[in-house]
Amino acid sequence: MQWIDEAGLATWAKRLDARAYLPDMIADLIRASIGDASRFRFPGGDAGQVRGWDGSLETTEQTSFVPAGKSKWEFGSGAGATKASKDYRKRTDETDPAEMAENTLVLVNLEKWDTPQEKLTDWESARKAEGKWKDVRYLDAVELVHWLDHHPAVAALYAKTVLEAAPKDGALSTDEFWEMYSTRFRPPLHEKVVIGDRQEIADDLLKKLAGPAQAIMLGAESAIEVVAFAVAAIRMAEPAVRKALEIKTLIIESEAAARFLSRHKNLTFITTQKGDDMSGMLSTIGPTLSAATGVQARQHKMLTRSSANGMVDGFIEMGLEREEGYELAHRCGRSLTILERLRSNKPYQPPEWERQASNLKAAFLAGGWSVRQELDKTVLKELSGLADYAALEEKLLPTIMLADPPFDRVSEYWQVRAPVDAFSFYGHLIGELDLQRLREAAIKVFSHVVEEPSRDQKFSLNYVSPADYSKWLRDGLALTLLIIATMDKVGGLQVSNSTPQRFVDEILSALPDWGRNHRTLKGLSEQTVLLAEAAPNPFLTALEFMLGGERSEIVRLFSDQGDDIFGSSSPHIYILWALEVLAWDPKLLSRTAIILAKLAELDPEPDSRYVNRPINSLRAILLSWSPNTHATLKQRIACIDNLIAECPAVAWQLLVKLLPKSHATSSPTQKPKLRDVAPIHEETLTFGLVWDSEHAVVSRAIRMADGDDERVILLVKSFSSFRPVDREAVLQLVDSHLAKHEAEEANPVWSTLHAEVARHEFFADSDWAMAEDERRNIEALLDRHRPSDPFAEDKQLFDDWMPHIGRYKSDDLGDPDDLRKDVLERILLRDGPLGIIEFAHRVALPHLVGQALNRTEVSQPQLLALLAAAITSNAPGELALSASALGARRYGQEWVEALHDQIFSLVDDASEKAKLLLGWPINQSTWDVAKSLGQDAYDEYWKRINFLPHECTLEVLLQAIGEFRRMQRSLEVLGYVHRRLRELPTELIFSLLDEGLGQIAHANILGGGGMLSYYLDAVFKELESRADARRENIARQEYAYLPLLSNDNRQLVLYDLLAQDPALFVDVLSHVYRGKKSEPKTEVTDQEKSRARVSFRLLSSFKKLPGSKDGDVNLVELESWVAGVRTEAAIRDLSEIADQHIGKLLAYAEEDAAKPASWPPASVCTVIERFSSEQIEKGFALECFNKRGVYSKAIHEGGAQERALAERYRNWSDEAVEFPRTARLLSNVADSWTAYAEQEDLQAEVDKLKR
Repeated sequence: MQWIDEAGLATWAKRLDARAYLPDMIADLIRASIGDASRFRFPGGDAGQVRGWDGSLETTEQTSFVPAGKSKWEFGSGAGATKASKDYRKRTDETDPAEMAENTLVLVNLEKWDTPQEKLTDWESARKAEGKWKDVRYLDAVELVHWLDHHPAVAALYAKTVLEAAPKDGALSTDEFWEMYSTRFRPPLHEKVVIGDRQEIADDLLKKLAGPAQAIMLGAESAIEVVAFAVAAIRMAEPAVRKALEIKTLIIESEAAARFLSRHKNLTFITTQKGDDMSGMLSTIGPTLSAATGVQARQHKMLTRSSANGMVDGFIEMGLEREEGYELAHRCGRSLTILERLRSNKPYQPPEWERQASNLKAAFLAGGWSVRQELDKTVLKELSGLADYAALEEKLLPTIMLADPPFDRVSEYWQVRAPVDAFSFYGHLIGELDLQRLREAAIKVFSHVVEEPSRDQKFSLNYVSPADYSKWLRDGLALTLLIIATMDKVGGLQVSNSTPQRFVDEILSALPDWGRNHRTLKGLSEQTVLLAEAAPNPFLTALEFMLGGERSEIVRLFSDQGDDIFGSSSPHIYILWALEVLAWDPKLLSRTAIILAKLAELDPEPDSRYVNRPINSLRAILLSWSPNTHATLKQRIACIDNLIAECPAVAWQLLVKLLPKSHATSSPTQKPKLRDVAPIHEETLTFGLVWDSEHAVVSRAIRMADGDDERVILLVKSFSSFRPVDREAVLQLVDSHLAKHEAEEANPVWSTLHAEVARHEFFADSDWAMAEDERRNIEALLDRHRPSDPFAEDKQLFDDWMPHIGRYKSDDLGDPDDLRKDVLERILLRDGPLGIIEFAHRVALPHLVGQALNRTEVSQPQLLALLAAAITSNAPGELALSASALGARRYGQEWVEALHDQIFSLVDDASEKAKLLLGWPINQSTWDVAKSLGQDAYDEYWKRINFLPHECTLEVLLQAIGEFRRMQRSLEVLGYVHRRLRELPTELIFSLLDEGLGQIAHANILGGGGMLSYYLDAVFKELESRADARRENIARQEYAYLPLLSNDNRQLVLYDLLAQDPALFVDVLSHVYRGKKSEPKTEVTDQEKSRARVSFRLLSSFKKLPGSKDGDVNLVELESWVAGVRTEAAIRDLSEIADQHIGKLLAYAEEDAAKPASWPPASVCTVIERFSSEQIEKGFALECFNKRGVYSKAIHEGGAQERALAERYRNWSDEAVEFPRTARLLSNVADSWTAYAEQEDLQAEVDKLKR
């Protein structure tokens, strides 16, 4: 708000009091601008009339308006250079030169500089050039207004008390209001909390506040929230928008202030309190925002409450942690009024409903419920002691209209808005009868057996059994028990002969078969975490009892649904979350960890892709650098030692997961909702504590790994991330281990350490690599225990695709195959072909041996010996196939003869003989060899070869295709011949397609469905380009292969035929639907089922309008096609469904880019009008919704997307004035979208209630 402008100062300059109060105003502006002044003298009031300087100042600070150092101030009125020069000369003549040299002269004038011939800046420059004063400044009305704008509190004070330009009371600037309102909270409220995820509403409001004079009404729970929201929106706006609104916006709190300001123009008003009575008058002057509350709120746009997520960022700005902010948002029910009570910085007024709290106790204790669930209403009736639920609801309904209602009601759901806040007002009213009723209700609800849906019930992702209690009631009761157990002192609750905690403990312990049957724990479902926090001891005792006895009962808590995304969550997940919450309590840490470890022993899928496993919970709780417990390091280490003693196998798994790792990640576990378990002096997590924790973990892992190859190997693979002292400890373990396990062959531990050192050597320039001195020490250790086995180091090249050899060079990665070749040649020279066989058995990737063999200078006799040995010893890695292929390429016919003489006799199985030829060149010579091995081997060759010759004549290619066809591999040919498809005769392609239909079911054909679809698409595109390929034949094949064709919106030939032939369209319909009067078949064949599926897919993908071309639709052709379909359909008793499909097709008419405001095209509208079919219109309307397809929404977005669609269809309806039936149809679609938008809005509000 701009309290004072230049005109106001000019008017004030003409008044007698200006001379008296101007020094006071300047003095206040200086005080607001700087923090320190060693000399400050600005006599105001009557003292301002005395002789001497109007002001003297000395400060070390400098601002835009206040000079640093010493300054003399002179005030006056009278605009222009003449007055300025007069004041300057007067003071210059009267002042000692020495004093002028160390002072800045500041001339202040209440009027704007008005000498066009001489600019103010030029005048200042000229005076400075005289060099008499240290500096010269001139502040006219323009600069004074800028200065006042910087300090609105000073401006408001003088505007109200001196200039009388604003009312003394009842009007606040946005800054004044926000300072008053935000400081009511502790810590002061941030604007982001108020705005939350309501930015869209804020943007709309800002546009209206910046617009023309109008009345703006915003419905809300309280008037102060509307004012706070508007002010926060202004303060969070873009700088230009904020400035423009702040200088003219006032919050009007009284009728007198409104009347006073009604004489002013260019203002924006926000009315509240008594100012609301004048909002109508003010709205004729400028934009005027008022709040509508209570019943009136429903008549205007509502300021819906923000979601908890939306408020969190604001709480973070206030200094809260994210989780703390999220919890606070839920505790206050996302209400600013309740938030003020929870975080008040001043005494607060109790809520209006406090006097009625006794009548509302039953609803408070229930916490939430659904009016559609009869069981819920029964519980509410029993809690209240009234005759029926309706009697209770009669007491609840009036509270909804209160400014600070205790309950939220959205759709069918009721929920206590802020249970913790409410408890502080009704807790002391809870008597023994209330507690007894609550006990009975809780036991009844949480011991209820949920009925599973029957197979015939309609599926729903949000299924709730009609004979079950709602999640709202279960959540509400669980939270009530937690509040009673943890916050009894807040509410003043008294429990006779007991304590609130014991009362809650006894409820949980009283559940049927508690601690004996897994169904009781399973029945707690999503409320497990709340109930465990409410009653930790009974919860842990039940798990301990079940784990200590026959474990077959508790293991049933693990019931993962595999990959079934619609399956319910496994009950163990809720148990884990509950234990994670309890682990925050240092007193319960070891107890909780032992339970988790024993659950881990029972976990049937510890390596499941679902991360909610007991072992992962243990890791998250005890992780050195991010522990999810308030326990100290000493307590955490003691917990690990207990696990080692109680569950050593699981403890080892845990230690492995706790070992230091580079780039490790972790997610925080759930924290207690209400129970405060943090110690008074919490241990700060320092680097030293993290290192000590990691050392403790490594030390214990070393002890548990001693003597176990696999465990030592695991430590070696991890130790590069350890601190030096821990790495040295691991190396001592390795040294000792290798000394105890000396052998000719390389010990796996030795090989692993050797590979690890090679990796660090390879990446020696990386910051994570071990230092050279450390690598040399490890190499010395390796030398001490180097095995005599010659394969020990050579195998490293064949244990990894890219072994770490030498040093990494970005411009030269080297070729490991060259090194592999050298190794094989060395082995051949030393050990002969049998050495190669033995080596292949020893390496991790034996197929690399066959690849490297191709580079060696192996002789034919050696290769024959190698092949013979590979066959007889069943060598791994297809070594025999590689050797056979190498020989064929190198030695040609000699190799063929040698194999006949020496090798084929070693192989009895025809399939194995054929396998030896699979790596040979695919040509006639190879096929002749295959033929010579007998028909069985020949057939096996053509069954197993996985490619066709490409660099050959068409004749040879066709010969190979013929063999594939003989082996019933016609469909595969379409993929293998992809690059030479254009050369194949059309007749052959059709034959391959015909034959391929029977081969579709073969598994993994052509690498799976994706590539097969790709190849088939290419085949059909090729056929479409051929003149000798009849379109009817193409369409027939497209229909047959439709399930395999990729969904890339390609226009099939089949679509063209459907759009041209009404009889064909109805024929396809008849595959899917039976006549309306026809009796259902008693038995449907597989062929009929398959045909129905394909036809349904065809109908679903058919979107080509008959008569359409280049975006235009020919009315005659379209009308003729529709009439033909209806005639054919009537004959087959398919009229109704045919009309619906006609309507669906019409809904895909293209929009005219030249007329975007009009849709559908006139030809489609004409068809709708002429045929006047309700079923056509029904199909059209349905497809208007279905063709939306997949869409996504932001959390709590509501129905904005649906409203946009509704507006779109409404506009089209308005344009279709020439087609009344179509206009009505489009209007109905728009109405439906509007209804969907309202449903989405409602669902968003329901979702916001969920805690």
